[in-house]
Amino acid sequence: MRPDFYTRIVLTVIALCLVLIACNQYVHPAIAAGAQDLFAGVQYVGHGEFYDSRSGEILVYGLSGSDAPGALLYKWKMPGPGVALTQEFDYYKSHPVK
Repeated sequence: MRPDFYTRIVLTVIALCLVLIACNQYVHPAIAAGAQDLFAGVQYVGHGEFYDSRSGEILVYGLSGSDAPGALLYKWKMPGPGVALTQEFDYYKSHPVK
C-alpha cells in the first residue's frame, strides 16, 4: 500500500466513526435517570430541617433526643423572595407539652 492511499483510508474510517458518534444521540436517545424522583429538590439543612425548593416549604422534624422523635414539628411556606414566611403547621400547638 502506498502511504497516500493508506492515509486516505484511515482518515475515511475516522470520519465515518465520528459521524456515527454524532448521530448516536438521535438513534438511541439517553433516558434521564431519576429526574422526577420523590425527593428531587429536597435539601437537608441540618438538625432535622429540610427545604423543598419545588414548593418552597421548610420542614422541621424532631430528632432522637427530642420529645417527638421523627414527628413533623414545624412547617413553613416561603411563597417567594421578599415575601414573609407563613407557618402552616406547629406540632406543639396541636400536642401541648405535658
